[in-house]
Amino acid sequence: MNQNSISDRSNTEELLAEILAQQKKESRYGRIAVLVSLLLVLALAAALITLIPRAAALIDHAQSSLTKIDLLLAQADTLISNANTMITDNTQAVSETVGKLNEVDFAGLNEAIEGLNAAIRPLCELAKLFG
Repeated sequence: MNQNSISDRSNTEELLAEILAQQKKESRYGRIAVLVSLLLVLALAAALITLIPRAAALIDHAQSSLTKIDLLLAQADTLISNANTMITDNTQAVSETVGKLNEVDFAGLNEAIEGLNAAIRPLCELAKLFG
């Protein structure tokens, strides 16, 4: 029995030694995993620290641009409204003017100009004699 007891004790010690060695390996791998995780968290934090101000500046710039675009659209709307008002207001005046131009007797006007030309031609020739 003593022999069995010593043999069992020896086997138990060997098993305990193997378990201890295995736990040391797992502990070392666990530490490495924690260290790698910590490095990844630090890298992510560094990236966020550099990117957040840039993103905020980009958002501010976009907001400023959108405000300017809104202002331009409002001005364009006012311009279109004013142009529409001008066209509406002047349509009647243009129609009246075109109507009056249609009433002009261009044939009679041409005859009057020819008559004036015939009357002034002798005066021009007389002025040339004195001049």
